[in-house]
Amino acid sequence: PTSCVLIALAVSYAGATTITVDWSGSGDFTTIQAGIDSASAGDTVLVLAGTYTGAGNRNLDFGGTNLVLVSDAGSATTIIDCESAARGLHFHNGEDTTSVVRGFTMTDAAADSGAGAFCEGGSTPRFEDCIFLSNTALNRGGGLCCLNSSPVVRDCRFEANVANQGGPDDGYGGGMACLDGSSPLVSDTDFALNQAYYAGGGLYAYYSPASFDGCVFIGNNLMNYGTQGGGAAIRYSDGLIFTGCTFTENGTAVAIVGAGLQVLGCDVTVADCRFIDNSAGNSGGAHFTNGAGGTISGCTFAKNVTTWGAASAGLSCYSGSNPTITNCTFADNQGDHIWCHDSSPTIEYSILAFSALLGPIQCRTGTETPYIHHCFVYGNADTDTLCGGNYHDIANLDPLFCDMPNEDYTLCGDSPCLAGVTWPQLVGAYGQGCTPCAGAVEPQSWGAIKALYR
Repeated sequence: PTSCVLIALAVSYAGATTITVDWSGSGDFTTIQAGIDSASAGDTVLVLAGTYTGAGNRNLDFGGTNLVLVSDAGSATTIIDCESAARGLHFHNGEDTTSVVRGFTMTDAAADSGAGAFCEGGSTPRFEDCIFLSNTALNRGGGLCCLNSSPVVRDCRFEANVANQGGPDDGYGGGMACLDGSSPLVSDTDFALNQAYYAGGGLYAYYSPASFDGCVFIGNNLMNYGTQGGGAAIRYSDGLIFTGCTFTENGTAVAIVGAGLQVLGCDVTVADCRFIDNSAGNSGGAHFTNGAGGTISGCTFAKNVTTWGAASAGLSCYSGSNPTITNCTFADNQGDHIWCHDSSPTIEYSILAFSALLGPIQCRTGTETPYIHHCFVYGNADTDTLCGGNYHDIANLDPLFCDMPNEDYTLCGDSPCLAGVTWPQLVGAYGQGCTPCAGAVEPQSWGAIKALYR
């Protein structure tokens, strides 16, 4: 049966042709839509370098035909400029993953939702090596909006897109918005300098178990004071996954909640991610709320900032949010590393060290009982005391990072956090990254160290 399917596919695409589009007139067509309209399933529409504007080069629609739309010279020199007049691309006729858009910059597009591109109606196209630049949606998804659709996005960049306020409840997902059962697969893609009015400067997901692998969220922000999710806002999206992603320098322009990541009312997986240099009113790194949970493993929360005083700079858990935090490193945050408010997460085999302000963990109401075990707690500015009383196997020893000032949180060769030294299992997000640190280190509290300079 498999060989029959392969033979059928070979026959159906045997007559596939390449159609060329060149704005200057040297190709088969001068507009992209004309090339698409002339194509059959399996054909390739090859677009030569240039900037494509005007009718026939915006509101591009495959019309249900599975074809490949590819640039000849790549996204840097093949530009679809919508001149603020329309959307870039629209997939709404069930196109599948054999529909491909590769090597374009979509810019200056405008629409209610999905300005750069809009996927709906179960469409699952592929976007590869594409740049979504300076597009504006009034509602959701300045760069890309997925509505009950699951595209594949690979090696792309969402930059300076906006989801602005078109109505009293609009403005979600400046870079990308995933809604109503969408489960896109996004890999090796950057979300940079995007903005949203209410939530998800870089990314917004609502009832959408999407997957993000190797993505970077940098410099994304929100436009309204007190809103949530500068880098990404995830809501009611059980099963969503972040793997090997970086959240950095998000949320710096206004005082928001969850500068790097906000998770609301769902269980997610966050693995091997880095939350570095994010700034918020509360929850510089990540904010879990309204019963959010899941697992946070192998992650780093460092140099994050809170501007509202006694609040979490690293990770906060609010309103019954109890994720399991395993093998994570919290270091050099400008506030409590972890904040618990009516929540009792599990924290295990993790490092909570060198908070530049406040301490390792705060139990806000006094009723929280976070379960903390096999952790290193050391050198925090205010105290190394844990809260809640539900903890054991705590080591107040210097973890011996290789080069914390330069954001290298790997461990020296003589670190007590290495597997088999203090406990059989590695503690923290990283193993050995450098030779043993010179000289023996006598464990000291931060208060004792400060006393030496009084």
